[in-house]
Amino acid sequence: MQETRDNEPEISKPLDPLFALLITNGIWGGVLGLLFVGGVLALDLGRIRSLVLAAPEGALALALLCVGSVVTFSSVAMGGAVMMSGPTSPKPPKGGNKQHTIPARPALAVAAARQRKPRRSGI
Repeated sequence: MQETRDNEPEISKPLDPLFALLITNGIWGGVLGLLFVGGVLALDLGRIRSLVLAAPEGALALALLCVGSVVTFSSVAMGGAVMMSGPTSPKPPKGGNKQHTIPARPALAVAAARQRKPRRSGI
């Protein structure tokens, strides 16, 4: 923190609202990721706990599981928060191509196909 001439601390600028939203949801997603790993280990789903405890590199496996879950859950939480935030302006953007187009219909194409030989049944 920088100090001014009168030895009063300088007030820092508040965070951008979008950045604060991302940080908050990222932290909550990380907490949910760790709770997920705890639940998987507590319930021994897929024998993960047994494998982690029996493996010589079990701590590495557990660390990778935690990091992967935290990254995944944080990303989902942040992405969901951004998508749920809604538009920033109520008016649609101006400009663009305003031509009315005719909806396309698929064209029928004739293709030659060989007939299959009938199967023999009851042998």
